Amino acid sequence: MVRPIIIVTGANGGVGFGVCHRLLVQLSQPQPPDAQPVFAKHAGTSGPVLASASEGVTIIMACRDLQRAGAARAQLYGLLDTHIAKIPRGTKEHEYALEFQRNVALEIHRVDLSSVRSVFDFGKEVSQKYPYISHLICNAGLATYSHLDYWVFFRQVFEDPLDAVRHPMFNVQKSGAMSQDNLGHVWQCNVFGHYVMYRTLQPLLSRYSSQFDTASEPLPQARVLWMSSVDALATYDPDTDWQLTKTDTSYQSSKAQIDFLVMELARRDHVPTPSSPSSTSPTSPAIGHYLVSPGITATKMAAELLRPYILELCMLAFFYFVRMLGSPHVNFATYKSAVAASHVTLAPARCIPTTAAGEGMGEEEDTRFPKLTVFSDRLGRERVGIDPVAAWDKHPDEGARILERCERLYQAFVEREKGSGEGTANGNGHAASP
Repeated sequence: MVRPIIIVTGANGGVGFGVCHRLLVQLSQPQPPDAQPVFAKHAGTSGPVLASASEGVTIIMACRDLQRAGAARAQLYGLLDTHIAKIPRGTKEHEYALEFQRNVALEIHRVDLSSVRSVFDFGKEVSQKYPYISHLICNAGLATYSHLDYWVFFRQVFEDPLDAVRHPMFNVQKSGAMSQDNLGHVWQCNVFGHYVMYRTLQPLLSRYSSQFDTASEPLPQARVLWMSSVDALATYDPDTDWQLTKTDTSYQSSKAQIDFLVMELARRDHVPTPSSPSSTSPTSPAIGHYLVSPGITATKMAAELLRPYILELCMLAFFYFVRMLGSPHVNFATYKSAVAASHVTLAPARCIPTTAAGEGMGEEEDTRFPKLTVFSDRLGRERVGIDPVAAWDKHPDEGARILERCERLYQAFVEREKGSGEGTANGNGHAASP
């Protein structure tokens, strides 16, 4: 087996922290529950676990705030200790967990997704230290929330409380924010920054397959997980506002762009191409792209709008209320919000559906793209389900356009870095040559 090396952006809090926590707990077990098939079409299917205890895992916590990241790392080690302490001593499971614990490495690397230079520097650092990357979990994101519109809140709750949680229109967002690179701030942090990271690390991701014996077919792919949202809405003008500076729903629009982008990347991965990726090709047969969503959970990003604290408690009470009404996505722990990302990270590739028909729920084949999403029942028990994603009816080629724009802009920044003599991970001699 090969030691997994997993990058999680935004790992110092919220869902990113939950992903790290869940992966540690799952991998400390000989047969991780999250690695088991969850869809009817794959019932009874099994496959090798991602790694054994002797391989352990390296999780790279890619964060902007090193102090918060250090505190989060200490907390994660403590949570793993707590989990292992609950396993009966003297059992094979306890011995396995202890061996895994000895082989865990939580590494911190700084990155600011609002700066292309910072992402390039991150790529250089990672390329110098690690021989390959097995998983890139693009989790970090932000929204420019300014305040709550209480009139819209009460109206939306009265008309459709379940929709008020899934698509809250009362979280007012500021428009026009620009990054230091003179790009749309939300767009760069949520979409383009992760695209630059993926392209910068593409050689390392492609090298993962080469770590395995070529006699074992098919060779495992490296995986890129793109964190979307159940609140993804294409409400922007794709011709004049593709950087999302004019729309008042930049967060939802950025998540819709991620949906379209990943659909296009996945589609191109299935088109025959040369076996080795080039620095000008955004796709590679050695890399798989997946959409995941944490469902609906209370995070710091939402809590910052709710002051005084009594309002945060009211939000939690409202979440409980709509979950009892039947809202399928509400959960209250980031550990539970991470089950979809954990499943896509750990499960054998053949057990991850490539269409929305993966759940086997109907007689007709649903060929829409699958977004693996966290669902919860009224008691809060989490599971992985599918939220189908379709192309934008008005602009069915939007995924290709987003990919083209991101790639063109990425190449422009690469050329600028070469001109300044800095270089990037793809061109500094440290990463594997394509």
